[in-house]
Amino acid sequence: MPDAKDALPAATPVPDARPYDLTNPQVLLAWQRNHLANERTFLAWCRTGLALFGFSFVIERFDFFIRQLQNVPMFEGMAHKHLHTETVTLSTFGVGVLVMVVAVWRFWYIRRCINTGAKTFSPIPDIVFTVAVVGMILGLFSVFWHLIMQ
Repeated sequence: MPDAKDALPAATPVPDARPYDLTNPQVLLAWQRNHLANERTFLAWCRTGLALFGFSFVIERFDFFIRQLQNVPMFEGMAHKHLHTETVTLSTFGVGVLVMVVAVWRFWYIRRCINTGAKTFSPIPDIVFTVAVVGMILGLFSVFWHLIMQ
């Protein structure tokens, strides 16, 4: 007569959700290094967004300074031009917001790729950031070109 334990089917091992073995210390350290690098990159993107926020306020304060300087009697002969810095300030601030949003999206995307063991990553966040910065530079150039040609 067969034993009761022979009648039960053999237990199948439960597959691990992770594609790699985190019990191996070298693999665990590499996994942690990847996550820390992702966090450093996220913080660098956040610093860039904050720098763009600050730069937009600097532009606005400089415009205010120039307007106040035009009212000083010593500079009466200076042309009273409206510098149209509102668009430059708002576009710089908007690019800063875009950088922060892309940074958060990229952080979570890369985190998911690291945890699932993906071999390739999308370059879309970097392309979006580059297009936004080039657009901002072209916008600044067009505003200043318009001011020079008046």
